[in-house]
Amino acid sequence: MYKKTHLKYVIKSLSETRFTDGNLIILYSIHESPSSSELPSHVLERINLCERMYHVILRSKPDAHKTIILIIADSLYSGLLKNELINRGIDEKIIKIDSEPKNVSQSLNSLDEFLKKRVNPPYVYFIGSVWMKDVFDSIVKSNFQQYRIQFEGALDHRPVEEVEKEKSLETPKKGTEYFKGKMKNKALDMLLNYIFPEDKRL
Repeated sequence: MYKKTHLKYVIKSLSETRFTDGNLIILYSIHESPSSSELPSHVLERINLCERMYHVILRSKPDAHKTIILIIADSLYSGLLKNELINRGIDEKIIKIDSEPKNVSQSLNSLDEFLKKRVNPPYVYFIGSVWMKDVFDSIVKSNFQQYRIQFEGALDHRPVEEVEKEKSLETPKKGTEYFKGKMKNKALDMLLNYIFPEDKRL
């Protein structure tokens, strides 16, 4: 009885796990404002981690040529992050911007709409500050079990008060429905569809 039950569990797990095709690095930087032309240290830490992750993918993954870096940031701020990545030698062609989401949950909402259409979705790396992991996990554990998506935490040396203020804007509110919206940025959706094609058999 145990063996039959265990076998059913294994088969169910295999059917729910999707093989990946390509890599999507999400560089998250909401709640920032371009008060100057210099990026704050905690954002530079995220960019450093993004750069390292990108080069790890280039060296170690057979589908490294199919990699996109997606900046999620305010439209007035995203250009600074993009320029920093370009200055570090990352090809502008693989850097894309999404300014629609206003927090982690909305970012993952858009991602959910994109991933569920694909038999072989990309492997996703979400880069934020280390304290965002609890927020990330609370959403991913209940909604992204069938995908390969992992959190990468960068250091954040800001004062506790500043971090707590930003954390309050990210913490999921009880009773809020996160996953009913549709991806609003159609241009971005079309671009990602081109890079990571949707399987028409679905």
